[in-house]
Amino acid sequence: MDKKIVVITDMDANGSGYKNLCIPLLEGLCGLGYDIKVAGLGYQGEEHNYPFSIIPAGTIQDAHAVAHSLCHVWKPDVIIVAMDIPLQDFFYNQLRQFGVKYIAITPLENGPLTFSWAAILLNMDGIFFISELGKQEAIKAGITKAEHLIVGIDTVFWHPATQAEKAQLRKGLGIGEDEFVVLTVADNQERKNIAAGMEIIAELKQQTNKKIRYILVTRPDSPVGWKLNDYSIELGLTKEIMSFNRGLPVKDLWGLYAVSDVYLSASKAEGLGMPVLEAMACGIPCVASDVGAHRELLENNRGWLIASYQMGKKDHIRDVWGNSKRGFINAELAAEVLQGICNSGKGGQWMCVETALDDVRSRTWDIPVTQIHQKIEELFSEQK
Repeated sequence: MDKKIVVITDMDANGSGYKNLCIPLLEGLCGLGYDIKVAGLGYQGEEHNYPFSIIPAGTIQDAHAVAHSLCHVWKPDVIIVAMDIPLQDFFYNQLRQFGVKYIAITPLENGPLTFSWAAILLNMDGIFFISELGKQEAIKAGITKAEHLIVGIDTVFWHPATQAEKAQLRKGLGIGEDEFVVLTVADNQERKNIAAGMEIIAELKQQTNKKIRYILVTRPDSPVGWKLNDYSIELGLTKEIMSFNRGLPVKDLWGLYAVSDVYLSASKAEGLGMPVLEAMACGIPCVASDVGAHRELLENNRGWLIASYQMGKKDHIRDVWGNSKRGFINAELAAEVLQGICNSGKGGQWMCVETALDDVRSRTWDIPVTQIHQKIEELFSEQK
């Protein structure tokens, strides 16, 4: 009999990294014969054609109630939770009474993995971090069974635009052919550090005579983020910034990558950086803070990693949530790198673009699907 899986994750149609990760992963598992039901946080009953069912869950408590009921009635063989570590703690403790195999898929934004978080994960049956950084930090903390889930990307959809496509899309957006376009796709919250990205663009504006456009895909009205319109006025960037709400149709989002000359991420910490992967697949050079998983994505000449400011003897602080490191991108250095790209006129001829493309094209979704399938097979083989 095919094994049954209950999945708990964020399925918000307005933009969720977990949704982008889980949909192709679960489609692949369904293709292997698994029967899957998802407790979807943020899902509001939108029509879909996925080969698995999604049950709406407005809150964490709702998701727990859905999973609890499914464990009673449907009796799954495996529970997979793709969420941050504190929520892994909640769901594991609420559902372990059923004795169902529990697999965690989670990010670690930056090291170290603290003792208290390691203790949360230690008793779970399978632990997958979405970066090699997370895996290595877990091993340091004593979780020897931690694995790196190699997140895939669809490089057929996310692909470099032709010059004709780029020109046509720019014309549609009112962007001149000679303008230098920088793109950032990030939520408007503390860790993503959008304010620093805006400061980098303001610095770049002072360094070059070329016309600049800064495209932001974010939540402009986020209650926990910066007042972006106010800050753009303060920095003198009202004419340069084009802002779009997150949750764009993916075809429109690809169009924004297609018109861009460079991708910029100023995050203070990063658990994976899916937009960086998308930018790499779209053939545009990436400039990012040297923090978290940015390094493993862009090292070895796949992009530009920008060091943090030196704050006395430290180049980081500890956050107040997981107590991992937070780095602050050097805005002046980042602006200098952007200026070099802007002045070069090489565009897609950058060597890092080709190197990055080779890397992302190896990230097929069958790899993480196989990883999860093998873990499930291993768990039930041990049980026998």
